Amino acid sequence: MNRATHKGLSFSYLLLVSLLVLCLPGMARAGLQIDISKGGLQPMPIAIPKFLDTNPDGSVNPSAAMGNRIADVIASDLERSGLFQILDRKGFLQDSASLWKEGPNFSDWRKNGAEAVVSGAVIDSGGQVNADFFLHDVYRGAPVGKGQRFSAPKPEWHLVAHRIADEIYSRLTGESGYFSSRIVFVAERGDKKWLSIMDQDGLNRTDLTEGRSLVLTPRFSPSGETIFFVSYVSGEPRIYRRELYTGKTYPEGDYPGLNSAPSWAPDGSKMAMTLNKDGNAEIYVKDLGSGTLTRLTQNPGIDTSPSWSPDGRRIVFNSDRGGSPQIYTMNADGSNQTRITFAGNYNAAPSWSPRGDLIAFVKGGGGGFGISVVNPQGNQERTLTSSWMDESPAWAPNGRVIAFTREMQGKGSKLYTIDLTGQNERIVPMEADIRASDPSWSPLLR
Repeated sequence: MNRATHKGLSFSYLLLVSLLVLCLPGMARAGLQIDISKGGLQPMPIAIPKFLDTNPDGSVNPSAAMGNRIADVIASDLERSGLFQILDRKGFLQDSASLWKEGPNFSDWRKNGAEAVVSGAVIDSGGQVNADFFLHDVYRGAPVGKGQRFSAPKPEWHLVAHRIADEIYSRLTGESGYFSSRIVFVAERGDKKWLSIMDQDGLNRTDLTEGRSLVLTPRFSPSGETIFFVSYVSGEPRIYRRELYTGKTYPEGDYPGLNSAPSWAPDGSKMAMTLNKDGNAEIYVKDLGSGTLTRLTQNPGIDTSPSWSPDGRRIVFNSDRGGSPQIYTMNADGSNQTRITFAGNYNAAPSWSPRGDLIAFVKGGGGGFGISVVNPQGNQERTLTSSWMDESPAWAPNGRVIAFTREMQGKGSKLYTIDLTGQNERIVPMEADIRASDPSWSPLLR
C-alpha cells in the first residue's frame, strides 16, 4: 500500500503569496486560531470551494472531477471534527478558477461570512494525483502558512484529501490532525465476526479476515503496518500478528490457556498481554525479538487490559484485586503497582493517551457504562459519554478524539467518536447491517 507524500509548490501564484508573507510576517502565524481545549466552541466558518482540475501545463481540465471529490472529503473531515462550519458553495461570489489563478477576493469572502478560505488545484498526471493548496485568513487578507503539494497514486486519492485536511486543522488549531489515519475493528454480521479496516471517516473499508473463527481486540502497531489480534481459529484464544501490506499472519502468543489483551510497546519491540498459563490471569511482557517472556503481576485477582504509556516506561491495566474492577498503573518492569481509580465499583478497559496526559477507561454505574478520562495520578476524572453500554475506548493519534463501541439494546453495536472536551459525539458511518466493536486507531499515514 502506498502512502501520500507532499512537497513544496512552484507556480506563479506562489510568488504572490511569498510577497504577502514577506510584507506581513506576523499575519501568516498569528491571526486565526481555534482554542480546542475549551468545550462549547462556535465552529469557525470556512469556505472550501471545488479544487480546480488542471493539466500538467496548467490549463483547466473541465472533464475531470477529482477536484470536487478531494474538496468534498476535506470539507467532510473538517466538519466532523466539530470545529468548523463548512459554508455552502452555492453562495460563493468567486469561482474556483479565479480564486486559484488570481488569489482570493477577500471582500467577496467576507460577504460570504468566511473566516478562512481554501484554494486548490489538482494536476492530472496519469497514475498520480497531485493536489496543491493554500489556506487564507479572510479578515487579515493574508495566507496562513505556505502553499503545499500532496501526492499519491490515483487509487489512494482520498489520502491526499485527508492530508490536506490534517494540514488545515493543524494550522488553525496548533494541534496535529488525525484525518489521514485508519481504524481497525471487529465487524459482525449474523453469527460471523471478522477483522475489518477503514479510513477514520468510515470510507474505504476492507475486510482482513473471512469470519470463519471468532476474532477479538485488534491493536495497531506503532508503525501502523502490523496488527495484533486474538483469534479462536485453533479452538483456543491465541494472539496473532498480521502484516497489513503482505497479508502474512502468524501466531505471536501461543501459550497454554488464555492468551488475550495484546498491547504494543511504543517502540514496537515488546508486547504486553494477559495469560493464565500459571493458573491465574496475569500480565506478561514478551520481547518480540528474543521471545523472552516476563511476568509483571502476581496476585489472586484478575489482571488484564494492559496499555503502555507513550514513553514506554509505564503500563496501565485493569485488576479486581481490591474486590471490584479498578484501574492501576505500574512501571514497565512490574514495580510500583498503584491503584488510581476509587470512585465507583466498575472501572475497566484503560487506554493511555498518545500525549501521555490522560487515560481513557470504561466507567460503570447508574445502570449504564460510559467513557471517562483521568490523569495518570488518578486526579481530575471526567465523564465524556453516558449510555447503556459504551466500551473499548481507543485514542486518535493526536490524543484529541476517542473512538469507542456503543452497544444499543436490541440493535447491536456501532462505533462512535467523541472529542476530549466531551463535545461532538458522532457515529462512524458504516453499512447498516454491520455491527462494529473493539476499535484501534492507527498512527497518521505518511
